[in-house]
Amino acid sequence: MFETLDFFQLVSKGGYTIIVLIICSIISVAVAVEKFIVLSKMKNMSKKEIDEIKIAIVAADIKTASEISQKSKTFLGDVLAEGLKNKNGLAVKESVLRKISQKVFSLEKYLSAVGTIGAITPFIGLLGTVVGIMRAFHDLGKYGVGNPSIVSAGIAEALVATAAGLLVAIPSVILYNYFSKRINRMASDVENTAFEILNPLIYGILPQINTD
Repeated sequence: MFETLDFFQLVSKGGYTIIVLIICSIISVAVAVEKFIVLSKMKNMSKKEIDEIKIAIVAADIKTASEISQKSKTFLGDVLAEGLKNKNGLAVKESVLRKISQKVFSLEKYLSAVGTIGAITPFIGLLGTVVGIMRAFHDLGKYGVGNPSIVSAGIAEALVATAAGLLVAIPSVILYNYFSKRINRMASDVENTAFEILNPLIYGILPQINTD
């Protein structure tokens, strides 16, 4: 249908709503790239480090366990280091959950914009469709039905706006769901592992704690 048109000609046929959709697509892609880079750079705590922390906690050597956690510079390490600042079991559990919540909030920063874009861009496209149809009928009423090309501009605007809205919305929804699930799954794994490691401290089954 539009094989003879280049990108800029298609944009011009789509009307003003296309400009809004292009801005939305740029925002969506920028946030997705940022999240991909951030999540790709996050590393997991090694099994050796986890075992060393478990041994230190069982030996009531909280200082060593905390030092290993901090040096790992991982999501799990930050959570464990926060939990190890407390001695009371309930306080340990609450600090772990609070730290995980803070990390998730940081990782999800700007991600809601992608979800919002995925939700609203079909309606922006629909708005462009309505405007295009209105334009077509306006031209039809003004110039009559003698020449079909008179209404072609409005019809083209309607079709391009509809397609553009869907082209922006579908990838945005996919990206939002992907990153949301990935972050939540990561947080769930960290929470389970952290409680497994800190159980002796949470339930008070350690010998006298050595914090020196």
